[in-house]
Amino acid sequence: MKKLLTLLSLLFAATASAQSMREVLPTIPDSLCRLLTRNNLLDFPDYLDTQMKAEVRNRLGGNSEMKTLTDDYTLIQVSESSTLQFKLLPTSKSKLILAAHTYFLNDSIADSKLSIYDLSWKQLPTEKYLKLTAQPNTVVQAVLSSSTTDLQLRSAKPFQLSPASDEPAPAPTPTTATYHWNGKVFKNK
Repeated sequence: MKKLLTLLSLLFAATASAQSMREVLPTIPDSLCRLLTRNNLLDFPDYLDTQMKAEVRNRLGGNSEMKTLTDDYTLIQVSESSTLQFKLLPTSKSKLILAAHTYFLNDSIADSKLSIYDLSWKQLPTEKYLKLTAQPNTVVQAVLSSSTTDLQLRSAKPFQLSPASDEPAPAPTPTTATYHWNGKVFKNK
């Protein structure tokens, strides 16, 4: 009996670490993609497999489209003003899921919320894996890579008031920082 339990636990561990983005998609909790149904998440890969546009009707009657799907990454245009990106990050024991929900304020300014989860969607402390210093009046757009484990963070100040008047001063040029996943944490390149 003990051997059977050991064999089953090894088999489960191997299966959990071998997960691909296709297997993770239907398990995404509703709290992370409120506009998409489980059927929407299942339909996206099917449409891509048949060379169709991976577009579905979301819960509000609008269109949502999966733009990219690889073994370890997906990009979903949830609405005209928001996207969801998920990236599987390999670790020595399993994988983690990096989620980036981005809201577009206009054509050039976006703000992202980053979250990290284990494969059972238990949220983990993001600051344990990515050290960031918050800057006042700054929005940060996260761009995940479909081909590497790199993470780009584009920081911008959408507007600032000029000290001499109440008129907005020209926004400074956005800055970009690239972070590489080393299997444990993101390190600034």
